[in-house]
Amino acid sequence: MTAEHVCTICGKTEPNAIDLYTRKSKKLRKDDHRREQSTDAQREQGHRWAHRNGYAVRKVWKDIQSAFKDVKRSDFDRALSALAGGEVPALWCYLIDRFSRKGAEDVLKVIGKARVIFEYDGLDSNESRDRRWIINRAEEAREYSENLSERVRDTKEEQRSKGLWVAGRALWGYMVSRDRVLSPDEEPYICHLASRTEWTRAGLLREMFRKIAEDGASGHDICRWLNGMGVPSPGGKSWGRGYLHRMTRNPAYSGWQVIQIRPGHPEPYRNAQGQRVRLKGTALVSPELQRKVQEALSTGHVVPIEQRAHDTRPKHLLTGLLRCEGCGRSMPKGGRSYLCQAAVGGTGCKTRAQAKMNAIEEFVFQAWLARLTHAAADDPVMLAVSERWTARMKPEETEEEQAARAALRAAEAGLKRLLDDRQAGVYDGAAARYFGPLLREANEAVEAARAEVGKYDGGGAVQLPFRSVSLEELTAAWDDASLPMKRDLLRLAIDRIMVRKAPRRGIRFNGHERLDIEWAQPAQQEDFTEAA
Repeated sequence: MTAEHVCTICGKTEPNAIDLYTRKSKKLRKDDHRREQSTDAQREQGHRWAHRNGYAVRKVWKDIQSAFKDVKRSDFDRALSALAGGEVPALWCYLIDRFSRKGAEDVLKVIGKARVIFEYDGLDSNESRDRRWIINRAEEAREYSENLSERVRDTKEEQRSKGLWVAGRALWGYMVSRDRVLSPDEEPYICHLASRTEWTRAGLLREMFRKIAEDGASGHDICRWLNGMGVPSPGGKSWGRGYLHRMTRNPAYSGWQVIQIRPGHPEPYRNAQGQRVRLKGTALVSPELQRKVQEALSTGHVVPIEQRAHDTRPKHLLTGLLRCEGCGRSMPKGGRSYLCQAAVGGTGCKTRAQAKMNAIEEFVFQAWLARLTHAAADDPVMLAVSERWTARMKPEETEEEQAARAALRAAEAGLKRLLDDRQAGVYDGAAARYFGPLLREANEAVEAARAEVGKYDGGGAVQLPFRSVSLEELTAAWDDASLPMKRDLLRLAIDRIMVRKAPRRGIRFNGHERLDIEWAQPAQQEDFTEAA
């Protein structure tokens, strides 16, 4: 007696089983004139065909992807694996170009090996007389896709060269006209009741850029400001720093035409002559302001303590320096000891470190004192101490130097990322013409940043007077210093202290056995290490 198969769509039983494969290129709205036959409509048509021919639908495979581009179609691969593995005797597909638009490459996988029914074409891969027609139709679908792709590419290339906006939707903060010209979106968008200020999207975006470039606001500050006013992000959710950074790097906001060679990374478009193209319409911000914002977000900003809402300065000598060796967490004060944060927060650490405040503070001070008073003039620790003391005594000059070094690291990282993308094949084929200009700009940015850093090398550092002061005088000065000064002095020479758990309870503190002190390194060496 032949086993019957139950249809997974309607529950009806049939003597044979079949799978359905449905596909469309992209997800479009129901009212979109470009909408092709939906996967739901394909499924219903395949369901009806199956019952007319004595088949029950075992499984419906669905892909929302192109069948022409070299992309992985997971359900297509699974459907063919199920067919080849004998899980199901046949596969239904509405049309050959729904199955594949790569020509004979994909249809040869099934011809003479498995049964695939192409209903609309009236073809069956198991029928000898149909094989030639299936191959011909597949090649026709491939040629059609290639011609269509070429026409679309040429049309978009022409539009980009004219400065027209090619994407379907305008960027957040812009409006796009029917003739594809961008203009600032000045329609009333949201009213902040507390300040009684009515904002447009364009106004909000300009203010975001201004706050970062002029007020020193960070990405977190901007996100808190927008979320606090109830402004939804372009995706309809709350603002995040990652999305904000991507927005500030989009050349279209400063009026440049863009192209996405890598998904999610818009880059300046270049015409056939290798030149950048200005977008038609009004730019929301100037290129200079956008460059300042990008530099600010790359280098970061330090908000002076007096400008903070409340004093967040630590109240203990070693807070922030100590780390538990067992889990890497910080060790804040708890009672009369510094202890692993896991003990305070209740999270797990199998080897929670703990040390009495008086004992560990005295040991660290003596280690710091010995390291500095016995170090040679060219000792890396002394170079680092000199740099950091200069930063304390000449904050304006050293802040500029730190920004210059950060800009150099960002430029070198950008160059490395570009070279990695070239190695990965991102700039192969049609995208090759973008690589040369981008490489030239990246090299120029690195050279300019190196020249800026060079202005500060070997210039006017304020030296610590340690070598001219006796041990007794230095100890007395330490005793008279305030807590913030003591904390700063320690951090001139020490970056981090790893603390091990005591071998047993009640044992006397032994800093030589339980502490690993990481001494500071000069900034030039750190920059070299990061660049390498």
